[in-house]
Amino acid sequence: MRQVSSTAFLSLLMVTFVCIGLVLAVVMGRLGHSPFAWGLLGLLLGPIALLLALVEVRNERPWWTRLVASGVPGGGPVDVLVGIDGSPESAAATTAALELLGGRVGRLTLVAVTEVDDSTAGHEERARLREELERQAGAVRAWLGERDGPGQAKQKVTPELQLMSGPPARTLDTIAAEDDYGLLVVGARGAGMSSVLLGSVATRLAARASVPVLIIGDQVVKGRAERRLRSVNQADPRP
Repeated sequence: MRQVSSTAFLSLLMVTFVCIGLVLAVVMGRLGHSPFAWGLLGLLLGPIALLLALVEVRNERPWWTRLVASGVPGGGPVDVLVGIDGSPESAAATTAALELLGGRVGRLTLVAVTEVDDSTAGHEERARLREELERQAGAVRAWLGERDGPGQAKQKVTPELQLMSGPPARTLDTIAAEDDYGLLVVGARGAGMSSVLLGSVATRLAARASVPVLIIGDQVVKGRAERRLRSVNQADPRP
């Protein structure tokens, strides 16, 4: 009987530690921390990890912002904020907004939001997002250069690039509301270390964002790929 009770106690203890790990991974991840690191702490330390999480949240340092590149606004009245994370949907988000608004684009700001994480993986993620921001800025310049329409060809908008830390959905919504953006554009799915959490960013913003939200799904990406393929085939003179 004593052996059965000990086994039951150990099983209950293991389940408790697993539940604590899962809860910390979700909650701390939504607060901008590494879900993997806090989930592992919960699995190993159990209730002690809960206390550490409370201390971390109470003493949390201010979120930081890095201006990667300044921008030049266009002549339009609609200021556009785009969330960048490296996913195909995110990559299509900026040009989708430009196609939709044309010469009505004013400020165009590309923002990548990363976790509050000082680990090696966190530094690598910030470096990846910085490169993605710069790549997307180059894609915007190339897209604008290819347009022959009078409204779009004369558009001199240059995107501003920002790298920030914090919960992605809340951070994007706060920037959009406080800086008076007229449109927030995000991909339907995320990429990188926070892909599990970022999958819910579009849903949360669509439900509770302070400004209008444009969500770019995978069908937009597929449609663009098919159009590019057709244009290449039409331009090929070979039979």
